[in-house]
Amino acid sequence: MKKRTTPKLRIKNLPRFILFSTISLIIVFSVLGGMVTLTSKLVIAFNSQREIRQTAAVNSPETNAPKSEPITMNTTTNQNTKAEPVPPTDDTDPLAEIKSRLRSGDTAGIKVVFLTFDDGPSEHTGAVLEMLNEYDAKGTFFTTLHDNDNAKAMYRQIVDQGHTLANHTSSHDYGLYSNPEAFFADVDELDQFQKTITGQTETSHVFRFPGGSMNSNEACAQGIVSRGWNYSDWNVSSGDGCAEPPSSDVIAQMIIEGCREHDISVVLSHAELKKSSREAMPIVIETLQAEGYTFLNMEKDYSYPRHLEV
Repeated sequence: MKKRTTPKLRIKNLPRFILFSTISLIIVFSVLGGMVTLTSKLVIAFNSQREIRQTAAVNSPETNAPKSEPITMNTTTNQNTKAEPVPPTDDTDPLAEIKSRLRSGDTAGIKVVFLTFDDGPSEHTGAVLEMLNEYDAKGTFFTTLHDNDNAKAMYRQIVDQGHTLANHTSSHDYGLYSNPEAFFADVDELDQFQKTITGQTETSHVFRFPGGSMNSNEACAQGIVSRGWNYSDWNVSSGDGCAEPPSSDVIAQMIIEGCREHDISVVLSHAELKKSSREAMPIVIETLQAEGYTFLNMEKDYSYPRHLEV
């Protein structure tokens, strides 16, 4: 007896079915892709319109107009704050406003140069004074003790012409830093000598440490301040402190470029001793005066750059 077998179902049109299914899937994915792209474009367009509206709102007159809400102020602080007294100014001094700003610390953009001359007087101090007078510029002379006729005349001339006669110690001896009391005595010796020569009852009390304050120490610096002196270093150097100083053109350029970097410039120079520095000064003054800088002499109640602060 033969076993009956179930005949297998055959799909005669299988290739046609696969082709139709593939085409259908392609169509479906194409439609979905188009919908996603359209949706993205709509979102971008909506966001763009919203940004445009926000920008317009910010720039509108209504938005920039003062708001009407009341402003809350700290009245307690305002009531307890007292106005600082304004130092009196000399109406006859055309530089009174600048000097007032120097005393108050309001020095932004003020363009002031303090030319300082160390280690004089010398036989060339008169030439430096004539040059300053020619340009209507003031300077500060950090002198040591020179007991001769020319030096005595220069001490007096510095004061009489409205410059600052400052103190650079009597002996310019770095070794005195190790003995503060001897150092202070050396400072006082020059102070008394300047009073005697110039007839002043009180000197400028503007001071510079030999070699700058970084060569001294805190004991000497603190002692100078406690004795009523104001000391200054520098923030612009002429580069003439060496045995063979640069040429006058190089020195002038160094000073000019240095001053352009500061609102308040204190220039270190040895023009009384160095020919190239003396020759550079007219270039410096003419150039910076043309750029709006004012050349003042130092006073005790201004603030100056210090390398060692106490």
